[in-house]
Amino acid sequence: MHIQTVWKIQRYPVMLLVAIAFLLLLSLLGLHRLNLDVDFSDYFSPEEPRFIAFNNMSDNFERHDQLWLLLESKQDWRDGELNHSLLAFVSQIDKQSDIISVQGYNQFVQGHAQLNKILPYKKHPRLDSVLSNDGHAILLQFQLDESKASQFKTRSLWLIDTLDNIKLQSQQFWKPLKVNSYLNGTHALNWQYAKVLRHDLTWFAPSLLLVIFVMAALFIRQKVWIAALCLNSLIALVLTLGVAAWLKLTLAAISAFVPVIIVTLALAYASHLYFGWRRAVNNGLSNELALKETVRVNQAPLFYSTITTIFGFCLLTFSPSPPIQSFGLLVAFAVLCNYLLSLTTLIYFAKFSVAKPQPIRLFTTVIGLAKYNVKRPNSVMLGIVLISIAATFSVSKLTLNDDPLSYFNEDNPFTVSSQKMRQYFAGINLQHYVVESVSGEQVDKTELSFIYKFARFLKAQTEVNKVQHLGDWIRSTGLGQRQFHRLLANNSASELHLRSELSASKSAALVTLYLKPMTAMELVAFETKVNHWLKQNASQVTVSPPLGSNLLFAHLSIDNANNMLSSFGVALIALAVLLSILKHSLLFGFMGLLLNFLPLLWVFALWQLNGGFISLGTAVVLGMMLGVIVDDTLHLMLKLPSERSEDSIALMWQGLSKVLPVISFTTLTIALGFSIGLLSDFAPIAQLSLLSCLVVLFAWGFDVLMLPVLYQRWVLRRSNA
Repeated sequence: MHIQTVWKIQRYPVMLLVAIAFLLLLSLLGLHRLNLDVDFSDYFSPEEPRFIAFNNMSDNFERHDQLWLLLESKQDWRDGELNHSLLAFVSQIDKQSDIISVQGYNQFVQGHAQLNKILPYKKHPRLDSVLSNDGHAILLQFQLDESKASQFKTRSLWLIDTLDNIKLQSQQFWKPLKVNSYLNGTHALNWQYAKVLRHDLTWFAPSLLLVIFVMAALFIRQKVWIAALCLNSLIALVLTLGVAAWLKLTLAAISAFVPVIIVTLALAYASHLYFGWRRAVNNGLSNELALKETVRVNQAPLFYSTITTIFGFCLLTFSPSPPIQSFGLLVAFAVLCNYLLSLTTLIYFAKFSVAKPQPIRLFTTVIGLAKYNVKRPNSVMLGIVLISIAATFSVSKLTLNDDPLSYFNEDNPFTVSSQKMRQYFAGINLQHYVVESVSGEQVDKTELSFIYKFARFLKAQTEVNKVQHLGDWIRSTGLGQRQFHRLLANNSASELHLRSELSASKSAALVTLYLKPMTAMELVAFETKVNHWLKQNASQVTVSPPLGSNLLFAHLSIDNANNMLSSFGVALIALAVLLSILKHSLLFGFMGLLLNFLPLLWVFALWQLNGGFISLGTAVVLGMMLGVIVDDTLHLMLKLPSERSEDSIALMWQGLSKVLPVISFTTLTIALGFSIGLLSDFAPIAQLSLLSCLVVLFAWGFDVLMLPVLYQRWVLRRSNA
């Protein structure tokens, strides 16, 4: 925004306030459109072919992994002593209006499972899926009536209410009998996502207010400025929520961190105007002249830092995940709002502040640290080179090890139940293959022969715990090929209780794998191995790609990491070009590249040394943090003379003495604000928070310790030569 435009707007404050009020009203009117439902599937793009195929599979076959209740007892459930209690519990649960049916081990106790034409001397093929080998754990499958969700404001609230009731009822019934109960499945996963979001929002708001209060009380101490900064942050936040509502952007648990970033950046960036005003007042200028001076001095750095921050967060739109795309768009919009508000409403309200000279409580000792460091340029540069080489070696060892089922704390109910599922059963890492006849007719000899052969191959793989398919049922019934063909022709898949293995059209069969816990890269490697086998052995049938939520997320994580890395490279080049243009020197561009690349390199090296890996949250750091840390570099470099003169060294320290203390304040503000994410029970937010704080602190260290050295050695010495 041009300086003359800033002061022209100040002449019409009523129009300014009316315009803001109108935008706020528009945003508030749209808040009812805000989708606050939290669902694991939201992380996938609706246009993703794998996601579409997965949903089609879910529509064509009966899902048996949506909500499980695992009951663990020291007694053996096969002894029969707990059977009467189990039937009483099922009868009690069945009375709940939210539950359509209860299936699982209770069907064997009630005798319903034996109606599936299983030979009396054969073990039912599905018994092992609901009764552990040692007999100490059983599974019950709940089918929920999702139409009840319409009675709640959001589906997430319905899920919390329903599963909390089931959990409470289970504990009250089974605790006297010393039976432990655990909920698992996709509904339980979304239940915990919703609870984590509620927890985070509960803690983030007061923590953010505390950070604002502490930084304001210690450093700003001007009531009008503090009120104006808070008001601007609130306006930017409301307008951003309005954009999310009207555009119906996809939000997820990671979106809970967006308000923290918005308010933190708003406070940090606008503080440059305050400290410029305070310095001008201390130099004897009146309030109005001091405001004009701070706008004049900071207008260019604020503009370019806003552009780079917006650019950095907009790079998140290249992520394949809609919530991360929304994350980037919302913060980018909020940064733009904050820039405009800082040069309009902030300046307007600042006119009413009391312009009395006061000492500026800032980090003036930083200047002494920078001067001390400049005296040892060779040691500094050698140390940076050696550490950077070691960091590069460390970063090269980073691996992609993302698992959406491990995003919660160890004591989280879903985490505990997942451990129990692995302890007693085949686990929760499911993967499916849909086998169809080439002609589209009823599954017959060719398809069954392939399924048997495919299952033998899969069972031989070390990654596979268990394989479940239609052939298990056929063997248990003792049916021959002709008998099965006739039975299938005369009965529907539902009548045969085979909807988990056979589509309604009976032209497709489902092969389900229970895999061991695997990282994203291991899942993709396993997929590649199976695809190679299928290419050689599946010529007579049609086999779908592997379908599973974990595999979907593995591909999402890999694609997201690759896109964020590419975006990071683009942003680095753009930064170098921008600085080269602004300072008319390629050296400034190269220095800016180093000052903003090395902090990320060092932080990720430390992350790897401490056992860290690339995940959804850590990859986002690559996409967004360059736009944040480059702002301080811009504020510093724009204050430095581009060429050597007689007093260039004095001018350098004069410029640095004005900016280094201020960027120390902004660094501390951003670090404290972003550290709020460490309170989250959601791993991506905690990882994003930790790495962002470290990157900001390391970037500050490079600006303080490395920039003066590089400037004197490269720019001033070269100009002198």
